[in-house]
Amino acid sequence: MAGLALSTIGVIFGYGLGTLATPPTSWTQIEECISIGGVDVTKDKLDATPLESKRKKYVGGHEDTGGELQTVFNCSDVFEEQWEEMLTEYEGKTATQAMWFCAYHPSRTKMSAYIVEPGSLPKPEYAVGNVLQYTITNTLVDLPDDVTAVE
Repeated sequence: MAGLALSTIGVIFGYGLGTLATPPTSWTQIEECISIGGVDVTKDKLDATPLESKRKKYVGGHEDTGGELQTVFNCSDVFEEQWEEMLTEYEGKTATQAMWFCAYHPSRTKMSAYIVEPGSLPKPEYAVGNVLQYTITNTLVDLPDDVTAVE
């Protein structure tokens, strides 16, 4: 039997310092998250065609995440303070630490995790009929398996 589809209502965006192999033991929420970009893992296609072949042949290579994770937030003083606090924590990390982002969903036992180099705040987008928001492009260092959910 199929499960019910889940709404994104109640999803919380957070961050924490872990290592490349170990997730953080605690997470800090950053408010005003509008969206967390999807990550599509694709495989390189390596040309393995012998010279005598009339048709190309390929083998799969490395998996590729595309190397970026876009996040969108409402532009507010609270968000800007929280993002700056996260950047300060990132800049103060030790050589063995890595910044993790997470997406917590209250109806799931696991949460999506991302190891990143966080992006800086760009100028917000100004457009007629829209709310003021930031689109931040973060460098996706690694895409670990989902981790146990921690609110």
